[in-house]
Amino acid sequence: MKNLFYKSMNIVVVLAMVLGASCAKDGEDGLDGAIGAQGPQGEQGPKGDPGDNAQVEEMAVFGQWEVIEGQLGVDASKLLYINEDNTLNILSEDQMGFKRAYTTNITVTSEQITMSGESYGVSINNYILDNDILTIFPPGEAEPTVLQKIENGPNPSEWVKSLTILAEGVVPWERDVDITFDGEYLLGFNENEGDILRINPDDFSIVDNIPTTRAAYAVEIEKSDAPTRQLFQSSNGSSNFYSYIYSSNSLYYTSENLGSWIRGIASIEPGLLWVSSSSAESLYQYKSNGSLSPGEILETIPLDIQPGGLDYRNGYLYITERNYIHKCQTTPEFKALETYEVKGHSIDGVTHDGTNFWLSAESWEGNTHKLLKVDLP
Repeated sequence: MKNLFYKSMNIVVVLAMVLGASCAKDGEDGLDGAIGAQGPQGEQGPKGDPGDNAQVEEMAVFGQWEVIEGQLGVDASKLLYINEDNTLNILSEDQMGFKRAYTTNITVTSEQITMSGESYGVSINNYILDNDILTIFPPGEAEPTVLQKIENGPNPSEWVKSLTILAEGVVPWERDVDITFDGEYLLGFNENEGDILRINPDDFSIVDNIPTTRAAYAVEIEKSDAPTRQLFQSSNGSSNFYSYIYSSNSLYYTSENLGSWIRGIASIEPGLLWVSSSSAESLYQYKSNGSLSPGEILETIPLDIQPGGLDYRNGYLYITERNYIHKCQTTPEFKALETYEVKGHSIDGVTHDGTNFWLSAESWEGNTHKLLKVDLP
């Protein structure tokens, strides 16, 4: 009986040792389990994965896009660059080749692009991304814009090229004025005094003035060496321009009716002109018959812009428009070839001194009107 008792006790002891070892092992598993308790956080990983995927989708929106249907932000928008620095470039070009470039700030999420630049205010645009097709839904009742992803699109700095200012001087006029060059001086209309100023391009001093009865916001010297060389003048909102003999300041003829608000006049050769009307959004090629008759319109070119000042040089017509100056061919068909800008300025007028182009411009800083000599090709 005693031996049986001790055998029983040994079995109990062995079982206790086994159970103790097992408990100790279970205790270690418990520690592992405590670590495993972080498992729910680990399980959030899959939940986090969609967030990561959403970030991948959001990043996929960044890049270069070509408009294949609709418009966004501006007319004739052609390319959109959604940049990772939270800016948006909109590059536009109409059927005649007139280009513009706009930049605005944006905020991008997995579902929306919010524009917040000064030009656009705040505009919330929903979008859907399907592989390389991006569909943007502007607010309101505007039609969706459909875009195709592209690579190696043109650089915005090449789309609209920036000009360098070579010299500049402040002028007294206080609004948009087209200018001209008479071989020695720059000419422009000063509405404050109601006359045309002759300005020294070396130091921007006012040499003298030419009296006029016109509100001649556009002036042009005829490309001619004749003693009867003419000075053409617009007159505020009139649909006519007026020719004066430059040497005597005497009226030579009044043109036929063109579009109102003539903003630019450009001499091609003696007796032949280009004239712009901002109201009619048109260009006119005009043939003068001198004092015998008012002349005739040879060609009218409708535009989708409001043209400003003009200059004709070496077979190209230069047209100012808002912040831009467009270099255009006129034959065999009319087409804008290049577009330029001067950062921080609107451009109202253009002329050439035989070496360099000059612009009549308004600085956005202080709304100061200036003459700018630039490296326009």
